[in-house]
Amino acid sequence: MKKVIGLLLVVVFGTGGYCANAQNSDKAYILNAHMIKSDAAAVRATRDLWKRVGDQKDEAWYKLPKGYLATYVEAGIESRYVYDKKGVWMYALLTYQEKDLPREVRKEVKSDYYDYAITWVKEIRQGEDIVYVVHVENEKEWRDVSVQEGNMRVLKAVNKL
Repeated sequence: MKKVIGLLLVVVFGTGGYCANAQNSDKAYILNAHMIKSDAAAVRATRDLWKRVGDQKDEAWYKLPKGYLATYVEAGIESRYVYDKKGVWMYALLTYQEKDLPREVRKEVKSDYYDYAITWVKEIRQGEDIVYVVHVENEKEWRDVSVQEGNMRVLKAVNKL
């Protein structure tokens, strides 16, 4: 359990930033339909994404040094799906607001942080595991809290000056 949490947190804070900047990287480039047709791994990744989320997402595909990245925004939820060089799904990173947070997760966070506002949420999916990183803040401090299978822990806490 701790290995999974640790791995997923590395994904969020390590490679998550890398994927977030993929559009601006000179090592990543957008794939067009012609390039995808000639790349078996890209086709495999595209089919997998369509199976997972549907095929009407108007996603953008990027070729990364270690695989592929598909990004799209739907109903205010920014989604990133990462695939390895063979087109096998590795993880998904969804970013959204409090209103999209599952009710039971929101209840758990608000029970400990009732005087804090939830300003953003990152949901990390890898295999069957889901971890929520919830950013809460009030006038004195902000915290990043992870929630997985009913377990909650503080990842980072910063006092405002």
